[in-house]
Amino acid sequence: MTVTGNPEERGYQYGLAAKTQIERALRTYADVFMHYASWNWATVRRHALRFADPIEDFSPASAREIRAIARGAGVEVADILALNTRSEIMFAAPGRARAVAATECTSFALTPERTASGTTLMGQNWDWIEGARETAIVLQVRRDDGPDFITVVEAGMLAKVGINSSGVGLCTNTLISDGDEGRFGVPYHVLLRSVLDSDSGAEAAQRIKSTSRANSANYLIADVGGFCVDVETGPGDGACGTIMPVDGAVTHANHFLVDGLTEVDRYLERKAHTRNRLHHLTARIQQHRTHTIESLQEALADHEDAPDSLCQHPDATQPPAERTCTVAGIVMDLSARSLVYTPGSPCESTWSGPVRIDASL
Repeated sequence: MTVTGNPEERGYQYGLAAKTQIERALRTYADVFMHYASWNWATVRRHALRFADPIEDFSPASAREIRAIARGAGVEVADILALNTRSEIMFAAPGRARAVAATECTSFALTPERTASGTTLMGQNWDWIEGARETAIVLQVRRDDGPDFITVVEAGMLAKVGINSSGVGLCTNTLISDGDEGRFGVPYHVLLRSVLDSDSGAEAAQRIKSTSRANSANYLIADVGGFCVDVETGPGDGACGTIMPVDGAVTHANHFLVDGLTEVDRYLERKAHTRNRLHHLTARIQQHRTHTIESLQEALADHEDAPDSLCQHPDATQPPAERTCTVAGIVMDLSARSLVYTPGSPCESTWSGPVRIDASL
């Protein structure tokens, strides 16, 4: 779907067009929080409202857009806040809610010397709960107050993986440090959107580093000018870790690679297969000196160490709230300002696109 105009106009258009998916997302997360934390949705919304001021202070335009999405979808502002802060709320919730916050994404970026096209290619498998397959959308935003962008995202959220008209590309991975506890700060998905609001990769990386963040995350950022950096962050405004390409490539999964950002890596502690996914993606990248979009699509379909593989499938024996899988595979060409994507596991779904910023969806 495509939205245009100022924050109020495009937010309203977004909420109206994605109303069905947003309502489904609200039902899905109501079930998730009840399953993991025994929290009803009124409790979730109350916690979400605590992040309204940090969002407003960081990006008034994003706050306005959130309010307009709610108006267009016919839901409460607290509902859209809850979608955009669900990671932070999960870290604050009791019980096993942190477990579902550990989404299992594996990402990469290749600089021009490693691609057959001579352009920067980047992408990832976005792994999350199975219900997100029904609520994921490809959103194109055209505006005058910042770069146009395309993002693959859950309906109602501001942004996730994507690329903008300035040639800035973004991939991301959840990290969980021993300091993640749902603290006040700028929420993860609001920070993701700030990358796509940037005119350069360097500007985007600096925004991430200079902000008091609500939780840990990994931001893989590149741009058409050759900038490429992976920024690992902990919560708060402390030090960030920076990973530069090695032989023109960066790969990342869900564990910290930079020493000193956490005493205990809570994700790695629970799900050691993050190391295996990183190993297999890196090995796939190293198989060829240069890659094409097609060879990267094949890499994202890797099943080594299944069921905990790069390409993941839902386990029907698990309760729906615990049933994780690959929601989408994405590969982006920064020079072309385009992306291709697969709805579902890359091994069994047809790739769609390319979707270009200058073309209608």
